Amino acid sequence: MTRKNLVIARVGQNSLHPAWLAASQDRNWDLYLCPYQPLSPQDAFDLRLGDVMPGPKWTGLAQLLTHWSGWREYERIWLPDDDIFASSTTIDRMFEFAAALDFDLCAPALHESSYYAHFDTMRNTRCLARRCGFVVEIMVPCFSAGALDRLIPTLELTPTGWGWGLDSLWPKLLDYRKVGLIDAAPVLHTRPVGMFRDDDLARRVRAESDRIMAEHDCAQVHTTFEAIGADLSPLDLSAEALAALLADGWRYLWRSEPMVLAWLLAAQRPAAGWPDYPIAGRPSCAAR
Repeated sequence: MTRKNLVIARVGQNSLHPAWLAASQDRNWDLYLCPYQPLSPQDAFDLRLGDVMPGPKWTGLAQLLTHWSGWREYERIWLPDDDIFASSTTIDRMFEFAAALDFDLCAPALHESSYYAHFDTMRNTRCLARRCGFVVEIMVPCFSAGALDRLIPTLELTPTGWGWGLDSLWPKLLDYRKVGLIDAAPVLHTRPVGMFRDDDLARRVRAESDRIMAEHDCAQVHTTFEAIGADLSPLDLSAEALAALLADGWRYLWRSEPMVLAWLLAAQRPAAGWPDYPIAGRPSCAAR
């Protein structure tokens, strides 16, 4: 171990990891490549190259994490897809904020220009970070070493190797504690989400996700429990004020896709529901 943090990337010949390493001499993370196909000759990067392990992302990572114990020497481990574009500085910041906020499971937010599947994984411009119920979208999860050790057995639940459903199970197994998303270190997801080679694989991956969530009684919890400000402290907000802040920070999303605002309000609805709109004979908001 030469640095505190580790990036393990499941990569192919078109991997974007060279961009991560540009101007990265003082970075706070080491890089271990876990290739799923032979790689073209590499420059003399400061990294470790593992054996080729054909197959999907989580099939190869399950083998590596089970049979190579070197990752246990690090404080935090990030497992990104190879179509993620990020600078070394952004990755540094992600690890720094993860440590400062004591996250066991987290992810960098997705940059505004990213392909995405879930609105709450996109960068919120009003937050430094958020404590959330759903953060990882399987493509960029970051774990503390202790949390990863605890969650490795769940990789047996994904025979397809795609991992769908695990991103709902992991937060539940951690009791939704120390789970968050880091808006101040966004990365760019450069390829469309959920592109399958054929209809049969798509059916099997979706069925596997449904099975994982049904058998473990978990669901996608798209609620932000707490917004974190620039001083790394939680913002003291009512449910209504938190929803308003989040809506403002995702304005760029719902201006082009209005349903995002409806999804946000549904996810943030307090247990008692939203207050009724004032009607005749009742005090107005301004009079309260």
